[in-house]
Amino acid sequence: MDKMQLVSATKKLKHYVMEMDHIYEHARETGEEKDFYTVIKPFVDEVHFVLEEWGELAKKFIVTSHPKHLYIQQIDATIENMKEISVQAFFPKTSYSRFKHRLHSIHYILEKLHSEINENEFPQNF
Repeated sequence: MDKMQLVSATKKLKHYVMEMDHIYEHARETGEEKDFYTVIKPFVDEVHFVLEEWGELAKKFIVTSHPKHLYIQQIDATIENMKEISVQAFFPKTSYSRFKHRLHSIHYILEKLHSEINENEFPQNF
């Protein structure tokens, strides 16, 4: 069950990354800031909820499967970066290069984890 949960949470986070990119591009184009309590906070809370589950499962996967070139520190950095850009995406004055760099970094780790899950042979409950 853990493998399926990790795959599901990883896919959700990939979707959130695409959504944050879209939100950010729209905010930059329009210069419009959304209301914090009705738009930003519910979105951020939703992302944080999935991140918490994903973080635990991803770390468990790394400890048990020992994938090459994927470490717990990268999972922690990805969680922190996602928490930050989930808020920053709504603000048009957010640094473009910093936002995109973090977005690409997150995307890389999610893709790397997803490919490692598919390549490794391990039981459903790792």
